[in-house]
Amino acid sequence: MAVVEREAFLQGYHKAFAFGAGPCNLCKSCPEEGCKHPDKARPSMEACGIDVFTTARSNGYPIEVVVDESSEQNYCGLLLIE
Repeated sequence: MAVVEREAFLQGYHKAFAFGAGPCNLCKSCPEEGCKHPDKARPSMEACGIDVFTTARSNGYPIEVVVDESSEQNYCGLLLIE
């Protein structure tokens, strides 16, 4: 999502902001001194209180609850631009 955010910014959308899906996986754990990858890390939609299921479905994307490891998993990102 950071790449998409940057592309939007470079196209003139200077207030572009991206959200990822689920927890950050750039490091095994967050270091006490702060994020090592602030240029790549993005908050998840869930962490910001966004209802991912309603947002995806309202925009025509299929998404279902993952009930076990054999279930299809969908990962969504969100790019806000003005």
